[in-house]
Amino acid sequence: MSVYILYLIITILILDTIYSPINRYFLSRKNYQFCRDLADRKGKKLIVIGDPCVGNGIFMKTLQKYYPNCKHGDITIDLNGCRKCMKMNINNLDSFKKFKDNKYVVFETGTFGFANNMKALLKEIKRISGGDFISAGGTNSLFWKYIGHKLYSMKYRGNLNYMIYPFNGIINKKYLVYNLKSNQMEKINF
Repeated sequence: MSVYILYLIITILILDTIYSPINRYFLSRKNYQFCRDLADRKGKKLIVIGDPCVGNGIFMKTLQKYYPNCKHGDITIDLNGCRKCMKMNINNLDSFKKFKDNKYVVFETGTFGFANNMKALLKEIKRISGGDFISAGGTNSLFWKYIGHKLYSMKYRGNLNYMIYPFNGIINKKYLVYNLKSNQMEKINF
């Protein structure tokens, strides 16, 4: 009986680890197109935060080259992005001052996990988007929560501070994150 329970737990963990990035991929594609259409309809520019050309590892990078989860926006922001990206650190909130109020639709692809001050970052995003902000969320499997984020953080200068969940600022007013430092779920006003 205990062997079956062990198999069941392992199966659940494997499915959870596989489901999260696949779900995020399809959600990113859907949300990107929604944001592109919304920007066109409202006469705004589309800002994509997170480089669509680069995945989170060797396998994902290769896969993303052929099956990107989205395209570049009118402006694409990423600290480590490709040559099409505006190299910008989301934690340098002063860098957002170059963007005018309510002139953009913002689509975020998981980069906000690196935020040092999520409340201040969301305040800037709301200012430049006027609320037209969609996040595909990030990887949020159990493996990612306890192990994966630590491995991913080793690849970049900064550590992941949050596990982020899909968010639609047009209809939602609470941005849900899991704080990886305090190990607490947080709901942040948008």
